Amino acid sequence: MRVDKALPVTPASPATIPSTTWIGFARVAAMIAVVLVHAYSPLVSTIYADLGGPTWWAANVVDAALRWCVPVFVMISGALLLRPKEESVGTFYRKRWAKIGVPLVLWTLAYLVWQRWRDGIEVFDAVSQTASGSPSIHLYFLYVIAGLYLFTPFLRTVVAHTPRAGLWWFAGATLALGATDQLLGLVDGVGGVTAATRFLPFLGYYLLGWLLVTRNDDPRDTRRGAIAFVLGTAATAVGAWGAATLEGEWGSGAAYVYDFLSPMVVLASVGAFLLLRSLGSRVRAGGPVDRVVASVSGLSFGVYLVHVMVLYTLRDLGGVPEGLMALVAAAGYALATMAISMLLVAVVQRIPLLRSTV
Repeated sequence: MRVDKALPVTPASPATIPSTTWIGFARVAAMIAVVLVHAYSPLVSTIYADLGGPTWWAANVVDAALRWCVPVFVMISGALLLRPKEESVGTFYRKRWAKIGVPLVLWTLAYLVWQRWRDGIEVFDAVSQTASGSPSIHLYFLYVIAGLYLFTPFLRTVVAHTPRAGLWWFAGATLALGATDQLLGLVDGVGGVTAATRFLPFLGYYLLGWLLVTRNDDPRDTRRGAIAFVLGTAATAVGAWGAATLEGEWGSGAAYVYDFLSPMVVLASVGAFLLLRSLGSRVRAGGPVDRVVASVSGLSFGVYLVHVMVLYTLRDLGGVPEGLMALVAAAGYALATMAISMLLVAVVQRIPLLRSTV
């Protein structure tokens, strides 16, 4: 049997696949959110702020309000790639390898070398981080997406031939399993994730992206999204404080509340996705905002890859002040990181041999 045999799917009718022009807006928002999360997270984890103080609370609220960033990136991928279409398996994998495979290999090596230079990590630690699918604080996302891409041809068939009620159940069940897996991992000695399995807990988000983007337009979705986002954000911020207070420090309980698969973050992420869809759909096609969004959106993947090196280098050079000024410094580092990262990516994209890395 030919490996690249065309997928046996029935393409969805055009009426069931709404415009996705708003996705560029959502992608840019998620990119900004990721940079801000990494700028403020050291304050929340009490590296640069005292637990429960005004600086910590301000950073906690900001960070909690942005935890949707990675889930939204995953949902965007599901919204775009789970669309049933006539495409051979071989063609799909060739396209996706060019998109994700090359950056995964090269940036894994780049960050391990950088950490060797910056932190002096040993070879064993580098191998361990890579085997876990997290060679850097943010590169786990590449391993998540690579795993989801691997099963996308099969999932397209599932989407094409399964009633929406069944898909909603599937998405809900996989999200619940992911949240339960993370929760059970709090038990000492239980759990663990590898590069091969890191994608599994995110499968629910991937399916959810398709289900949400193909919903019939409903004006009430904006209000529902706002309610879900506010409730999820508030529960995340308060829940993290409660867990950290009980433990007496920022520990595994608070980290779980902040995890992308905790129920609070799932709720906020669904709300953020609906809000971004609503706001992005209001951007006038061809207008000045739309043109800026289109340009920045094309840089978002590269910015995600390079921004940690830029942010950490800026913070190493400039340091972090104490008290409320730490909040100002975090905002300044985030803005500078986004500007420098976009410039670097724009330059790299103009170099033929390097274009595929970003």
